[in-house]
Amino acid sequence: MRTTAARVMGVATLGYGVAVACRPQVLARPCGLAEQGSSALLTRALGVRDAVIGAAMLAVPAGSALRTAVLCRVAIDAGDALLFGTFLPHRNERAKAAAAALGWAALCGWTLTRGEGQTAPLVEGAANVAVRAAQSATRAEL
Repeated sequence: MRTTAARVMGVATLGYGVAVACRPQVLARPCGLAEQGSSALLTRALGVRDAVIGAAMLAVPAGSALRTAVLCRVAIDAGDALLFGTFLPHRNERAKAAAAALGWAALCGWTLTRGEGQTAPLVEGAANVAVRAAQSATRAEL
């Protein structure tokens, strides 16, 4: 596992989560979601979720605890790719959101590798789910 890289991704995740929790338009605008009302509330909740998982990636001991925190991040991103890539109202926003979630999943998943070119099976699965979500999002409006 690339522990330092996982910690760096934890910092990035924590920072992004705080930004979204404080300013929901950071996530809402690129997704084509309303920046007020219930959409803003749910967007802030996603920001809090990301901040908490980012803090865990920073705070837990190296080893299996950090691996678990990173795997949780990868699973969350795969879920985001699937949901945003499927249910956002416009094809362009679906594709962008799924690609962004896939990017986070891939970067976090990369930290689970040993540096020998091997990837964890869950990372490969998460990447496959995200790719299928992005493909589905772009086909839905064709």
